[in-house]
Amino acid sequence: MAAKARTTQAEVTGGTPTQVVNTSRHGEVRTWKTQTEQAQKSEVVREINKLEIQIQAMDREKGTHLYSKRSDHRADFIQLEEEDSKATIQRKAEKIRLRQQLEKISHMVKRFQRELKDVKPTPEFVEKLKVIMEDIEGTINTFKLQQRQLYEELMKEERTTTHEIQALEKRFEVWSQIQNGVASASNTVSARPPSTARDITKDLPPEVAAFEKFLQQTGGVRGAWDEYDHQTFLKFRNRFKGKNIFVQHLIPALPTKREDEIRDHESWYQEYLFLNDVKKDAIKAWRQKKQGEREELLAHADEEELEEEEEEEKKKAQLKEKVEKEKRERFSHLNAWKVQKELEKAQQEERRIREEMARAKKQENEKKRQMEMRSRVLEYKQQREEEEEFLRAQEERCEEVERERRQQLSAREIVKFRDRDLRAVSEKVMKKKAKEEEEEREKQKKMARIKQQVEMFVPRDPDRLYKPTKGWKERLKEPGPIGGGQVLQMPHRAVPSWRQGLN
Repeated sequence: MAAKARTTQAEVTGGTPTQVVNTSRHGEVRTWKTQTEQAQKSEVVREINKLEIQIQAMDREKGTHLYSKRSDHRADFIQLEEEDSKATIQRKAEKIRLRQQLEKISHMVKRFQRELKDVKPTPEFVEKLKVIMEDIEGTINTFKLQQRQLYEELMKEERTTTHEIQALEKRFEVWSQIQNGVASASNTVSARPPSTARDITKDLPPEVAAFEKFLQQTGGVRGAWDEYDHQTFLKFRNRFKGKNIFVQHLIPALPTKREDEIRDHESWYQEYLFLNDVKKDAIKAWRQKKQGEREELLAHADEEELEEEEEEEKKKAQLKEKVEKEKRERFSHLNAWKVQKELEKAQQEERRIREEMARAKKQENEKKRQMEMRSRVLEYKQQREEEEEFLRAQEERCEEVERERRQQLSAREIVKFRDRDLRAVSEKVMKKKAKEEEEEREKQKKMARIKQQVEMFVPRDPDRLYKPTKGWKERLKEPGPIGGGQVLQMPHRAVPSWRQGLN
């Protein structure tokens, strides 16, 4: 049905079959990409669930063997438990903070989506969208920068921890080698209970006492250094045969020690070698002396005493063998019990993991079913959208035809209305012109009537024009004397040329 709709749409819009095929392929590629992304997400989720199961198992073992109140070594792991609780609290706080930041970013994105639903083509709206996008981008960049810095710090701590673990492993290997070499000596020493109340240097030769006192004051046979650092010091010193140049090569190998500390340790080690040689010589002389005394005692000792001592030694050996046998039996029973407990625990853990895997598989099948339903819904939705788009195109075409018909009808009506308006305007102009002519005729008639009322007839008298006026006659009169004295000059107006001689 979807293919039919696409074909119909191609026919309506004038598209070619190649374009329709390309559109179909594009949809298939998009569907394949979506399925691939979903599969990758499912794989990541399964890996995370697997790791969570392993973490839970490790936490359970840690709580059972290390942090248990019934454990004999609980006092040794109290500090570790406190650090573990602090780290757990920090992880939870970091998880809450990350969730809050992600919720903030999600809220900003949803707000941007809501703004896009009601788009307005105005500069203010575009500026508003720009500000929202810049805020979202700044928040995301800040979040990414914080996470990058945090991961870089964690990677640095991981590298440091790795180096420390490697150093500890090397120390453990050195200790194991040393313990294998001195196992017999430690057994003989442990047979005698230590006595802290008695001074151990009291019965020793002066050279041995000085050596032991030197060791007590300077931190033991390693000069207060740990085993790994001291062995590294000896390795470089032996390599360069005790020359001072070995210090410069030793500094990079011991980043926790300064050059002055290394030189002080060299001085201590030279003193240690000297006192140790003196001690060996004193012990050698003391042994020779004791050997001579022992030979003298043995020469004078009674044979019966020797037999009693041998009998006592035999009894001690038998008693020791019996104790060792009982100890081995108890140890074997204890190991068998531990193995049984570990086996039961492993079976329970395996059963639990199997149940969790079954539950995870069920969830995965449910997610796969939901993905299939979602893909069907998306396909149905896409089909509906294509059908709606086809119907919309049909409606738009019909509307376009109706719009063209209305435009033609409107053009004809406009011509008709224009002719009618022209006729009306011409009639109005003619009426106005006739009215103006009528008013002009009435005005002429009115003026004629007024003219008849005020018109006067005056006969023509050309002689009157040449007669002097009354004013001129007055000026021609003889003026009488006014005042006393002689009148020198009398100003008067000029007589026009056309009036001269008309006295």
